[in-house]
Amino acid sequence: MAQDMLLLGGLVLDRYFSVTAWPRRGQDGYFSREETFVGGCAANMAVTIHNLGGQAHVVSCLGNDPAGETIRRYWASHGLSQRFLPTRRGETGSCLVFSEPDGERTFLTRKGVELAFPPDLADQVAAARPAWVGVTGYYLLGEDRGRVLRTLSALREQGAGILFDPSPLVGDIPPAQREEMVSLAHLLTPNDSELAALGGPERIPQLTAAGKTVLWKQGSRGGLVCAPAGQFPYAPTPCTPVDTTGAGDSFSGGLLFSLAQGRPLDEAVRLAAWCAAQTVQVHGPHGFWQREAGTPV
Repeated sequence: MAQDMLLLGGLVLDRYFSVTAWPRRGQDGYFSREETFVGGCAANMAVTIHNLGGQAHVVSCLGNDPAGETIRRYWASHGLSQRFLPTRRGETGSCLVFSEPDGERTFLTRKGVELAFPPDLADQVAAARPAWVGVTGYYLLGEDRGRVLRTLSALREQGAGILFDPSPLVGDIPPAQREEMVSLAHLLTPNDSELAALGGPERIPQLTAAGKTVLWKQGSRGGLVCAPAGQFPYAPTPCTPVDTTGAGDSFSGGLLFSLAQGRPLDEAVRLAAWCAAQTVQVHGPHGFWQREAGTPV
């Protein structure tokens, strides 16, 4: 699998609701539009990598329900890899996304079979030889998280790089398993709230001393790259946000694509920021675009 990437994170259906104002608790309000998208952090990463011309294999069970069938048809129609997408009895998870006019969004997720990591799937993943593995915090919210971590340890021993994108619910991962995931990762990409759940900025020196790189994403402010060799800031790519859903995932996807190609970290971060900007300019969790000739990243 040379420069291929594995992405461990469940595929779900996102139900979008556009809202202009939140009602007071217990009161009524309105939404102006309802749409359904195929989503999940790993989906957004995979589409970004696909847009850049790379190959990413999402690892996720799909339910034997209409939602699972919808996701599989969508995945096939866009030529995305189904190598590690087994069908499992049960319901596919879903996410309610409430999108506001300024691009901000709020999520409510119902977990389903996408978080299962059965032994046969674990064996297939352990036998793969990817350049990099991206892991979303959501994937460690299932009961099979111990098997996920053991498999990641095996992949790390084979020489795969591991990127951990904590995701907003990283604080819900049991502390022992959360710390094990941090110890396995070569690269972490938290935003402000996720970094706080991992110990805050004051923990960064400890992580870099252990040989890890932390990309502290700070939204429209850009961010800070903290590597064992030193720190440097990065600027956001200028854009007009339409929907911020999936921006962080797209950032991680662009980063993985560059690193799998052996690009230097500073160049990888510039491309990652550019990918995030492309994503926030489209409605929905991801979009299909191409990197045009002459793009300065």
